[in-house]
Amino acid sequence: MRPGRATIATHSTREIESLSEPLAPALTVASAYRFHDLDTLVEAYQGKKSPWSFYRRFGHANGRLLEETMAALEGSEDALACGSGMAAATTIFSTLAGKGDRVVAAEELYGGTYAFLQKHLPRLGAEVVLLPLDRVASDVRRQGAAVVAIETVSNPLIRVADFAAVSSACRAAGATLVVDNTFATPFLCRPIEWGADVVFHSATKFLNGHGDATGGVICGPRALVRRMRGFASGLGTTIAPLDAWLTLRGLKTLELRVERASRNAERLAAFLRRHRKVARVNYPGRTRYLRPFRGPMLSFDLRGGLAAARRFVRACRLVELVPSLGDVTTTSTHPARSSHAYLSPADRARLGVGDGLIRISTGVEDVEDILADLAQALSKA
Repeated sequence: MRPGRATIATHSTREIESLSEPLAPALTVASAYRFHDLDTLVEAYQGKKSPWSFYRRFGHANGRLLEETMAALEGSEDALACGSGMAAATTIFSTLAGKGDRVVAAEELYGGTYAFLQKHLPRLGAEVVLLPLDRVASDVRRQGAAVVAIETVSNPLIRVADFAAVSSACRAAGATLVVDNTFATPFLCRPIEWGADVVFHSATKFLNGHGDATGGVICGPRALVRRMRGFASGLGTTIAPLDAWLTLRGLKTLELRVERASRNAERLAAFLRRHRKVARVNYPGRTRYLRPFRGPMLSFDLRGGLAAARRFVRACRLVELVPSLGDVTTTSTHPARSSHAYLSPADRARLGVGDGLIRISTGVEDVEDILADLAQALSKA
C-alpha cells in the first residue's frame, strides 16, 4: 500500500548511503532519537551505552566529539561540554561542594565565578573563603579545604598562579583543585600536569575564537565527570549542537591563533609600558607554567581613571570595546563595567580593578596596525 503524502513528509528522515565520509563532522540537530527495542532504550537512558544519543539534554554527537577532543588536549580522562563557561563553573562547584565543606578560592577570578562563590554557593551550606592569590596555598595548609579554585592566569590582573605551591597544599589537605584555564588554553598550560584535579574553560573565548558560539568545557577524572554530567543534564545546561560544532571547528586553529596573538601581546605590553598615559601594565614575566609563550591577554591602568578610559575606548578604531575575549580581532573591555560589574565598588577597589583599568584580548592582526591604533587612542585619553 502506498503511504499518504502526510506520512511520506513526516517519515522522510533516513541515512543517505555514501562511499566516503565527510571531512568536517556532521551537525546533528536532532532533539530526540529513535530506538529499535526497549533494552537499548533503557541502556541509553541509564548511561550504560551512548547517553549522547538518547535525548539532547543528556548529550549529543557534536558535544561528545568536543568533549573527547578537549579531554585529549588537557590530558584528562573525560570531559563535559556545557552551555556556557558559567554553566561549567556552577556545575563544578555545585557538584563538589555541599553543606559544611570549606571552599577556598582566589579573589582574582572572573566576576561571574566570584559572584557565584560569594553569593550562591553558601546557600548550599558551603563555607566560602576568598583570598588573594598568593595567600591561597598557605591558608589551605593551615586550615584545610574541600575545594580550592584558582585561574591559570587571573582575570583581569593577568597574574600566573604558582601551581607547585597550590597543588602541594591541596594534596596535603586532600582538597580538590579546580583551575579555570580559559586565558591560557591547553596550548600554553595543561594544569593537570601541575596537579590540578578539574580544569574548565569558557569555550566561548579562545577555544571557539570567532565570536559565534557560547559554551563551557569541564575536564577531569571519569568518575567525577560522570557525576557532573548527571547534574548538568538534570539542570539542562548541556551545550547546543551548533555551538559544539563551531567550537570544535575553532579548535583546529587554536594553536596558530594563540601563538600569533601571544607574540602580538608581547609587543603591545612593551609599548604600553613606555607610554606616559599608562600607570601600570599587567602582563606575565617569564614563567615555567606558561610555555612557550606568555599568552594573549594583558591589562593596563590609565592615568586619569574613568574619564580617561571613556576617552580611550571612544577613540579606538580597530580595538573595539567587547564584553568578552578570545576573538581573532584585538578587543578591549572595561572590567569594572563588564566582567566585574557583579562586584561592589569596595570589592573592586580591594581587588585592584579600578575605573582606569582596560583589559586587552590580543588578536591575530598585523601588530603594527594595532600599535598605531593604541597610540592614537592614548593620545586622546
